[in-house]
Amino acid sequence: MISHSLTNLIFIRICIFLLEHALFIELSLLILTSLFFGPQPTSGSPTAIALKLFILTLCILEIFSLLFLYLPHKERLLKSKAIHPSPPLTSSQRQALFQQCTANVPDWHRYLQLWFLNAPLTEIKRDNIRDFILWGFFDTDSTAPLTPEIELEIDSYISHIETLSNRKFPPGRGNSTTALRLTFDPIQTRYRSIIWYLLVCAIDAFTHLTLYRNNFSHHRPYCPPPQTTATVVSPKLFHSFPPPVLSHLFPHRPPSPANHLSYYLRPHRSPTHKPVIFLHGIGIGLYPYPPLLLSLPKEIGILILENLPFSSRLTCPPLSKTLFLQELCSILSHLPPCWEEFTLVTHSYGSVLAAHILSDTTLSPRVTSLVLIDPVTILLHLPDVAYNFTRRQPAKANEWQLWYFASTDLGVGEGLGRYFFWRENILWREDLTTTTTQRRKVAVVLSGRDLIVDTGTVAKYLACEEGDWTKQKDHRWTTTTTTTTATTDVQAQKTHKTRDGIEIIWFPDLDHAQVFEQKKDYQLVAEVVESYCGHKKENGK
Repeated sequence: MISHSLTNLIFIRICIFLLEHALFIELSLLILTSLFFGPQPTSGSPTAIALKLFILTLCILEIFSLLFLYLPHKERLLKSKAIHPSPPLTSSQRQALFQQCTANVPDWHRYLQLWFLNAPLTEIKRDNIRDFILWGFFDTDSTAPLTPEIELEIDSYISHIETLSNRKFPPGRGNSTTALRLTFDPIQTRYRSIIWYLLVCAIDAFTHLTLYRNNFSHHRPYCPPPQTTATVVSPKLFHSFPPPVLSHLFPHRPPSPANHLSYYLRPHRSPTHKPVIFLHGIGIGLYPYPPLLLSLPKEIGILILENLPFSSRLTCPPLSKTLFLQELCSILSHLPPCWEEFTLVTHSYGSVLAAHILSDTTLSPRVTSLVLIDPVTILLHLPDVAYNFTRRQPAKANEWQLWYFASTDLGVGEGLGRYFFWRENILWREDLTTTTTQRRKVAVVLSGRDLIVDTGTVAKYLACEEGDWTKQKDHRWTTTTTTTTATTDVQAQKTHKTRDGIEIIWFPDLDHAQVFEQKKDYQLVAEVVESYCGHKKENGK
């Protein structure tokens, strides 16, 4: 993530303009070169001919990209509807979740204002709250028929919010006041030039080469070709665009046993450490992560799952929670016994998949230690992540970068707007440390200037020793995400151990994902991961 400055702001705005309006710019250049050098492609000097052919090629590629890549995926997105988790929560489950959420709201003014898109609090009325509750806890809207029992339940929720927020909601709906309902609202996307996808292809090839040279093998899904027996396999050449070009050129590797998930694998050879599973975040694929992963000893095995819908690709929609867990189990079942237990390391959106793993009775006990870097799922019921990622109007350089290159990406928009269900993804403090058989080691890496997550609130929640954390003052984690400055009395790279044994690693001067940019930062995280991978020795064993 770039830092905010006037230079970076001008640079990112120019990049966005060029990529979003590339077709218009290329056609304009083609017309100008035709007027200046002549309409025929072969007229003019060799330099003029080469220039015209280059621009003409770009125009053809751009039109092809628009007609056969962007528009079909855009049409699929417009037609898609969210299929909420089934079965729905029971009344007792809803009440328990509602009580847990409302008991962990530190600022009701901010909570209401952001969930209702900065509407004046006087315009947030009873029916607005009702719409929000119907979406958040019932997966429906006001047009659905409701039983008298559900109506009473909703009324009790509204009364409870009124009590906690010390606010009486007037009847009716506010003027132009709507709640942020992620899976119901229209999805905002922006066009990206074929040039962008060519850059993604080049960066992906560089990353692939980096991992390949460090003993990683790439395993892609294979599928039976049409009208052949299932024993004959052929690669899914068009599984995503841009395709993994170098993956087709390097020596053959066994295919991924999963139907959708591709992954990189470094063999595990350490007798004293457990292997690592890494789940990446939203962005340009795996490009930011090799410095961290290659800082781990070469004997430690690493499994890197690729989440292509969130990797600047045009591809299939994200996997459901159930299907993801099935495919991960399929991959793990094909690995040696040394992968029976592992350390789970995630970045950003990867914490969503971590939440799925930790909720699974089969996989959760296998996670002996957990390292969450810039997690977005802790206290996910608070509005910061949803608002900052999908609704905030960008003003600064890093906000513009997030808005164009992540929030308005076709795959990301579809994934968050139609396949992201907060109840499946939220993580509470007790979910992190406890398994059915043991207490796992946990580290949470937070950045003080994170433009997505309210990291100060997350750190305060994790670090609270006793009592109601929402009413306590803890200035160690005071930070400001809306400005370029952050104030804290916790020194850079300070480690704090909570009462639950959770290790908080705090970088007060870093933004989201900046921990991967400088060696002194990611080396500290790598040391924590390595120490967590070590086998715990007890009673001299």
